Amino acid sequence: MTKELLILQLREKRVVALDASVWTVLAGQFTTLESHDTCLAGELRVISTEAGPAAVEQPKPDRRVVRLLNDEEEVRRFVQERLDTYDRMWDGCGCKVDYYN
Repeated sequence: MTKELLILQLREKRVVALDASVWTVLAGQFTTLESHDTCLAGELRVISTEAGPAAVEQPKPDRRVVRLLNDEEEVRRFVQERLDTYDRMWDGCGCKVDYYN
């Protein structure tokens, strides 16, 4: 996959799942705006793309999910919601994250 194809797919689908090895090749082509250690599911990274900001999550060690976000406000809401969910998971709430919606 190329950077251009990923951006095209993000514009069309808004959420794109990738093998971790594919993301490893592409990651250096994007600017990281922020990064958060979830303590449960790897790193939650926010990147800058030509289509807008996007979140990169790690649902499994060998998978990445890239989600296009609309603007800085949505980035803040999304990151806070995810971090709050991981905090509740750490406390044993039994909740799960739906990475693909």
